[in-house]
Amino acid sequence: MPDMRRVTVMIDLDWPLSHHFHIFAGIHRYARECGNWQCLTNPHADQTRTRKRLSSTTDGVIARATPELVKRARSARVPLVNVWLNTSVRGIPSVLHDAEESGRMAARHLLAHGFRRFGYLGYLRDRCARLQLSGFRATLREAGCDCSPCWILRSFSRTGANWLRFQAAIEEWIGAWSPPVAILTISDLSGRYLIEACQHRGLDVPSDVAVLSSFNETIICENPEPSLSSIDFGFTTVGYRAAQLLDQLMEGAPRPAEPIRVAPANVVVRRSTNAFAADDPLVSSALRYIAENVGTAFSVDDVALHAGVTRRTLARLFQKSLGKTIHETITHMRLDRVKRELIDTTSTLKKIAKSCGFRDAILLCKFFQREERMTPSEFRKSRRPTL
Repeated sequence: MPDMRRVTVMIDLDWPLSHHFHIFAGIHRYARECGNWQCLTNPHADQTRTRKRLSSTTDGVIARATPELVKRARSARVPLVNVWLNTSVRGIPSVLHDAEESGRMAARHLLAHGFRRFGYLGYLRDRCARLQLSGFRATLREAGCDCSPCWILRSFSRTGANWLRFQAAIEEWIGAWSPPVAILTISDLSGRYLIEACQHRGLDVPSDVAVLSSFNETIICENPEPSLSSIDFGFTTVGYRAAQLLDQLMEGAPRPAEPIRVAPANVVVRRSTNAFAADDPLVSSALRYIAENVGTAFSVDDVALHAGVTRRTLARLFQKSLGKTIHETITHMRLDRVKRELIDTTSTLKKIAKSCGFRDAILLCKFFQREERMTPSEFRKSRRPTL
């Protein structure tokens, strides 16, 4: 049996939200597979006093890396992998959730529902928020849209004064909207408070305002109604990949030149984005028909028949309202459905093809590879590596 590896894990498990626990779970899953890891949780590993003590107690560290911990690990020549996007330390081996891709994913989801006006609620001086907004805006601009950002303190609910400032900022921001509008928020908690503020103003969620949040904290997202759609970042995979990288570093592998980015798992769709908000009612009706029938075989002519207009008329309305064709819209909705099936289930390609409106698995594979430049199996593995 290989020599035992002593691995220190410095994750803030007192944090009230669950993504730290998911990282922790991913680390321990990899440790079980290795069979020769002894993991020790130490929330104060950065307070180790001497080089001798750190090197004598651990062979490697996975952490939300602070400057002090990085300094001590370098001094002791102990490999370290960082899992904290907002750390102030740069140039260290890191495995991080891909915040920028989450913004692109959010934009695609909301655009597919017909929205053309957008907003972003993010934390001031927060790297995750800046990256997420960058991806969100880039994809929106490709579709001829942009968004109105609102910046709040991360500590917006910790004091009475901060809470009053938060409420005033949200009220002013909402007052400038022209519904229907779709909003991406940096956290589920800020998304939940935003929904309450919208309802207080008499706005309906999701028909007037669609709200998509981040991190997928299920208790916050599912209670109360309307339930809150959210981006699942796949933090268990972050933890697993971080442990995998640390194992390689402990074996003497070179440090990666750039952080390893783990793509978000998916958008967990709930009531708060279950709307179709095109300015034209015929387009909204057509979008709803497409969404409700995306798992069956239907044609563009069927969509036009449902909307009660000719195919040519509906095509013109789609181009004017959404900036895309009916066929492109169907393709994007089908693709989103396939991706969710690949990520959320272990169904065979044959079953996925049947549930997503494809004649057979061969046709599904050709379609997916044309759109994503990879096979469905490669996509599933990239989102769920060995998990």
